[in-house]
Amino acid sequence: MEDIYALIWRAHKSDDVFDQEEFSSRVPRLMEWLRDLYGKGKLVGCGGGGFENHSGGLTIVRASSPEEAKTLSEGTPMNEIGSTEVFYWGVYYANLVNLEREEKLKTS
Repeated sequence: MEDIYALIWRAHKSDDVFDQEEFSSRVPRLMEWLRDLYGKGKLVGCGGGGFENHSGGLTIVRASSPEEAKTLSEGTPMNEIGSTEVFYWGVYYANLVNLEREEKLKTS
């Protein structure tokens, strides 16, 4: 049985020196990574955001073990400019039905 893990990404550089262009240049590869997770049925949800003074993001995945979740987390190109922490999420409730951007994850 697969469990749910939150892959929490945080930029190495604080917002005052964060290079948005450097981040944006990785977005196409980020989308490929997300599409791959989606195609394998591993992606539960994803989105961007930030911490108090660092850019960040959250990817929620299904994995059969903490080791698999860590392996999945290593695929994001955002780790080149930040780091990802793997957090086991013992879900007791979630209603993540937001499919308005799902088309971006489907390959043609």
